[in-house]
Amino acid sequence: MKVLDFTKETDELENKMIKLGFHYQSTDKEERPPKPARLITTWANVMNGVTLQIIDTYDELRDENYKLITIPRKYVRITDDCTNISVTMSVEEFMELERITNSHGTTFPHPETSNETVPNEN
Repeated sequence: MKVLDFTKETDELENKMIKLGFHYQSTDKEERPPKPARLITTWANVMNGVTLQIIDTYDELRDENYKLITIPRKYVRITDDCTNISVTMSVEEFMELERITNSHGTTFPHPETSNETVPNEN
């Protein structure tokens, strides 16, 4: 039985993506023999034409006895859908972003504006 649970908390990275207006699209496993597979989770901001991918992958190296060591690594790739130009950054760098501007010059999320009424000085 599947259960839809809106009370489940999201993690800090998901909260940041939602704040920037991204919506979950899919999760795919990319096989890369002989390297370990990597998991790619895709989010999109459809209104602003930007795709974001969270890539869970592994770095491989060998120790002094030539034993293979895999180290988990996660990074973020943001692509402008119109120009297909992408930027890759660490999760830490992504968490510092406040806004993104697409190739059309549209910045999102829009800065919040105050609804205070300015008194008329007449």
